[in-house]
Amino acid sequence: MSLKGSLDSINLADIMQLVSNSRQSGRFVLSKNTGEKGYIYVNQGTINHAEVSNFKGEDAVFTLISWGKGEFEFEESHFDVETSITKSVTSLLMDSARRIDEWKLLRKKIGSIDSVPTFSEIDKSERRKISLSTLEWLVISKIDGRRSIAEISNESGINIFDASRIIFGMITSGLLKLL
Repeated sequence: MSLKGSLDSINLADIMQLVSNSRQSGRFVLSKNTGEKGYIYVNQGTINHAEVSNFKGEDAVFTLISWGKGEFEFEESHFDVETSITKSVTSLLMDSARRIDEWKLLRKKIGSIDSVPTFSEIDKSERRKISLSTLEWLVISKIDGRRSIAEISNESGINIFDASRIIFGMITSGLLKLL
């Protein structure tokens, strides 16, 4: 089965489900007009690995499904790759669908992933009340007033969904603002 098309006109999750249901083996090669490429590997209908940028596994699948624009091609073959995904295709796609719904809401709130977060002025008495998780600290450490949300995600190794969610939370609490 050879499939090729545009992500603008076809839902990647639907094509992945089709390949899974027909128990095919191969890989999806996805590309954006920026030259960025990603891969999703399927072995007898089971998604066992994905990679894009510096993300692997489920984070890579979510990132690729969220692209929405670009091209895809399914190359039928057997590929020897690591196993970074153990969820069933149905669970993986349902989780991705949930994240995409949340992602749409986040995108409305933060605008573009090319937006640049910067620190808000915080009253000295309020500073002592700030408590951050390890992931929030990781994101904060990458904020310099020049890096975009996408760059912060990439440099921190946190997928774009989680990085955006963390940044949105800090915007809501008044810690950050977007340029």
